[in-house]
Amino acid sequence: MEKNQNIKEKIIKTAKSLLKEKGSFTIKEIADSCYINIAAVNYHFGSKENLLNLVLQEVVDELKLLLTSAIDSLPKNSANEISIERMLDLIYTYAIDNIGIINHLFLHQEYQSQNAQILIKEFFTDSPFTRDIYQKIAESTKTEDQETLRVKYMLLFSSFAIPLFIQILGMKTKNDILTLKETSFKKKYIHELLKILYE
Repeated sequence: MEKNQNIKEKIIKTAKSLLKEKGSFTIKEIADSCYINIAAVNYHFGSKENLLNLVLQEVVDELKLLLTSAIDSLPKNSANEISIERMLDLIYTYAIDNIGIINHLFLHQEYQSQNAQILIKEFFTDSPFTRDIYQKIAESTKTEDQETLRVKYMLLFSSFAIPLFIQILGMKTKNDILTLKETSFKKKYIHELLKILYE
């Protein structure tokens, strides 16, 4: 039983790694990397779609946990703007570090509807997580109007747009990604977003 669990975890880790690196994977690539046969992958997950959805859900949950932990770890007397800045920094960094997965979530055609459902369910439907983020934005920016609040929420998650636009425009060289990883660029990007959020 423990051996099966170890194999499952190795398959998930490998799938996540391949998605991060290139935005996709095949069952054969997973099997080859884990030194198992293709039937073993299908035995544990049933299909590529099941494995993919599990990996994407883990990635989304990871980001949610990062954001929740960042808010919870802030000192009680810290300025509200600091918490929004911290969230922007986390979202931006996470998107850049997981560019292959972000590419797959938005652009891959094969499982696009299921992928979109994961994002919509976790970030754009009413839940304790989204209510906490909305409340933090409302407190921080002194926003009461619900439509304005929704716009600010969308802006908060717009960091995903940077790697997405890179993929759409076909700028896939390492230099382009490295530019976005530069601290000075990230700081300026977050600074400009904060100006919009707090205008």
